[in-house]
Amino acid sequence: MDSAPETLLRRLARARGIEPYAAFRPKYERAARELSTQDNDPEIRQATLSQRQYARWLAGDVKEAPYPVACRILRHMFNRSASELLALAPPTEPSPQIICTAPAPPTITEDELLMSAHDAASHAGDAASQALSPATLDLLRNEVFTLAQRYHLKRPDDVFRAARAVREKVERHMPLTHRPDQETALYVIAGQACALMASAAFDLGSQEAARTLTYAALGYARPIDHHPLMAWSSGNLGLLAYWGNRPAEAVGHVRAAQEIATSGTGQARLHSIAARAYAYLGDARSVERELHEAEEVNRDLRDELHDDVGGEFSFPPERAAMSAGTSWVLLGDGRHAVAASTKAITLLQGMPAHQRSTKVGAEAAADLALAQLLNQDLEAATSALEAVFNLDPEQRVDGLMLRMAGVRSQLLSAPFRQARIATELGERIEEFSLNSARLLLLPPAPRALT
Repeated sequence: MDSAPETLLRRLARARGIEPYAAFRPKYERAARELSTQDNDPEIRQATLSQRQYARWLAGDVKEAPYPVACRILRHMFNRSASELLALAPPTEPSPQIICTAPAPPTITEDELLMSAHDAASHAGDAASQALSPATLDLLRNEVFTLAQRYHLKRPDDVFRAARAVREKVERHMPLTHRPDQETALYVIAGQACALMASAAFDLGSQEAARTLTYAALGYARPIDHHPLMAWSSGNLGLLAYWGNRPAEAVGHVRAAQEIATSGTGQARLHSIAARAYAYLGDARSVERELHEAEEVNRDLRDELHDDVGGEFSFPPERAAMSAGTSWVLLGDGRHAVAASTKAITLLQGMPAHQRSTKVGAEAAADLALAQLLNQDLEAATSALEAVFNLDPEQRVDGLMLRMAGVRSQLLSAPFRQARIATELGERIEEFSLNSARLLLLPPAPRALT
């Protein structure tokens, strides 16, 4: 019976007794440390290997050569190039038949048996020790959960620093476990931390950083097929595309996310983002459809991110109403915009103080002011902004400031340009805009002159 083709790597690893991943990975990491010392290259010291990548190497299922670091480690281990190791092994010559006329003498001693037994027990102990304690993972999960839940109560720069610290902890813990379930858990935590950093970066006024961090969250989510985080991240890319004046791109991101979103909360968020993108495009029929779909989702369908972690990842009714108000404002429909924005504010006022999102309330108030201007009601617009003007600078996040800029622009239009109240309101907005959360960002360090 013919054996299946095998790579040279599989043959050599089997011959050394290290073909199983649990046996190969410690040897690979030890080779990385030896090579780091030999070549005085500290960057290679922490190199490791995932189980999925190792399986591909064994099967020869690679389209491109491994990274240079991996190639160096493999050569150090086997004194063969990576291309040789990942190619099919050459056929072996059949062993000549030997006719034995007497039993072969014993070729192994008891000392050797005991030595092999001790080596096996030692390796088993080492492999078992390469795991994190459940408490470590629970602490990391709790840090992300608390940050998400308390996002609306904290300064965005504080959230960013705390989430960054969590992601750095995950990076330090990754090499300390060989258990696939723990590696998956660490990927989830790192992805959630990056998502929170993305939200904070946007609130601080850096859309570029927010976009990069959202892609980082996707990068953690995709290898483990974590659909809730993938859906949230793709939706966030849509939201960032909308704010970046790319509404067609925003719709594309949302459609991709809707294919994998499983919870009603996640779907409501995606429909609401799509509505804003269609409103930007002036497609009133699609806006109505998306807002209707957002209201009709089954919120009893839950997932572990949008609902179990929740907080900044959630999309409760008041947030949905605020987003609907933004959509109607973009369409120039003052009547529907007033109704939606007022609904958001009313829902927030009915909540306990510690549960209210200042950001959502302020953004709804700014949309309400603009909607009242669309309805030619300058006094109502002025009244809507009174609570907004009392916000501390660190609460004046970028989504709010962009809306306030829209109100300021509308005040300069023909119906209001000569009105004293409009002039005073415009001046207050300009003064308000001088201090915002963007000022929490330190300016770039000056470059030395050469």
